[in-house]
Amino acid sequence: MKRILFFVHYNKYDDLADYVIYLLDNIRIIFNKIIIISNSKLNDQHKIKLKELCDLLIIRENTGFDFGAWKDALLQEGWENLSAYDNVTLMNDSCFGPLFDMTMIYNRMEQINTDFWGISEHTEMSYGLQGTDDPIPEHIQSYFICFKNKIIIDRVFQNFWENLNYEKNIKIVIQKYESQLTPILKKNGFNYSVIVNSTDKISISFTRPDLCIINQAPFIKIKSFFFYSNTSYIKQLIIEKTNYPVSLINNYFSDLYDPTNSYKTDNKTINPELYTINNNNSYSKTAIHIIADNPVILQKYISFFDKFEIDYHLYITTDSENKKREIIDFMRNNLSYKYLKEIIVYKYNNRNILPFLNMAEKLKNYDIAGNIYINNNIDEIQNYFEFILTHIYKIINIINSNKKIGIIIPDIPEFLLLKLIKDPKEKKMKYNMNKLWKQLKLKKDVDFLDLSTLIFPYNNMFWYRPAALSPLTEFYIQNTNIFKNHFINNNLSLECYGKMIVYIAWSEGYDYRIITSGIAEESIFYYNHIINNYIKKYLSLHDYKTGNLLLFLNRFAKKIKRKLTKIYK
Repeated sequence: MKRILFFVHYNKYDDLADYVIYLLDNIRIIFNKIIIISNSKLNDQHKIKLKELCDLLIIRENTGFDFGAWKDALLQEGWENLSAYDNVTLMNDSCFGPLFDMTMIYNRMEQINTDFWGISEHTEMSYGLQGTDDPIPEHIQSYFICFKNKIIIDRVFQNFWENLNYEKNIKIVIQKYESQLTPILKKNGFNYSVIVNSTDKISISFTRPDLCIINQAPFIKIKSFFFYSNTSYIKQLIIEKTNYPVSLINNYFSDLYDPTNSYKTDNKTINPELYTINNNNSYSKTAIHIIADNPVILQKYISFFDKFEIDYHLYITTDSENKKREIIDFMRNNLSYKYLKEIIVYKYNNRNILPFLNMAEKLKNYDIAGNIYINNNIDEIQNYFEFILTHIYKIINIINSNKKIGIIIPDIPEFLLLKLIKDPKEKKMKYNMNKLWKQLKLKKDVDFLDLSTLIFPYNNMFWYRPAALSPLTEFYIQNTNIFKNHFINNNLSLECYGKMIVYIAWSEGYDYRIITSGIAEESIFYYNHIINNYIKKYLSLHDYKTGNLLLFLNRFAKKIKRKLTKIYK
């Protein structure tokens, strides 16, 4: 059989994800010719890589989306050339795979009596068409469709593409083209098949990726990871039933989706008690910065910094010369004194994230740094704080062993959960965060107002690669006077910067981890996200719905409390 593939690539950040390379590399043996159409502005390195995987690479604007790209490529190839192929496959990069052998699938589908086929279908519905809510006709979903020769040479098929307009709204593309191509071909006497049939008015590719895998669909939709509630189960199915590297899925979501949304698809938690230290890597240049309001409390915890198995530089920031002398006096009797690089006096020591920013110039040349507040608030979470300090060496080892991790934060304490659920200043804060995000001119986009929960370091304690937070620290270095004159008296803005740092690291291309303890399966951030989503979905409904919500929250809070009681003992 003579086959040709038209593959559309698009990445909103003009990147080329590893899962796309894997996909193309593992299906190219099937086709006599592959034409890749990228609707992104790829760099030279990406272009070279794609050219290795295809016969022709077309770079274009994202006009008309994937249907516009297919139109351009089909017409450029020409109907006369295409008539020489037994089949033409149209595919885009909105799915992971192949999970199973595509050669066997093509051989099977080419033997059956069908004129065109795909992976999955959207069932007919009486409403729901995007943009109009009109009825949805039954149709093959456009992420993968294969047309046999009798369709390729038919004027109905050719006219469809020749008359296609470059729509500017994706909803119009779905209305006019994706949902209509199958009915048009059916009306003209062609029949179709799919590998996985949808049932009970459900679009199986979005809502039941588990059934797609069980029924050996070679591709699963990326969006299904947001529709399906248990993504860990999906990845476990992939591991058990296929040879597909799940790391490609995790890396894609971490790169493209903000920290809140990527958490839905990949558990970011690490329990250092269960972590095995990796001694294969040499240690990077490391610094630890302690912010200490109260020397007495610092003295209580300073012995935790004596037990490191690596060399590091210790910086301490306090707010007066008297406290500095007091710290030096008791530090002389501690092993960590030999690591002490400098004690800095900074009068705004208790102003949220300012002490961290004040150290930006000194710490920017380190590979890894820790930022730890030791103040009066620590007594509220003494057991958990001591747990974190006990495992600092492991935490540094985690970030040192994985170059993709740019920041590690501790989980938030249990008592903060209900405060976060109904924070009266949250909306104002998120609005302010959007303004500050634009001010920093970051590489990726995020709308904090759309996020169900924020991922942030409790008490401004975190371990990080200074390169991951360079947009913020460089902005501070260049605008120190603005911070002193404006932000000193604007605690909301300072708090916003503190709650943005995980997202800033993501924008710089880094992933993150959350340190949990004991038997916790998920972070408190995750429970906060679940509850906030529940409230958003149901709180605006009738009173009886609200009553059910309150009952649910009561049961849910008790369940969390039982778990966390074991954790924080």
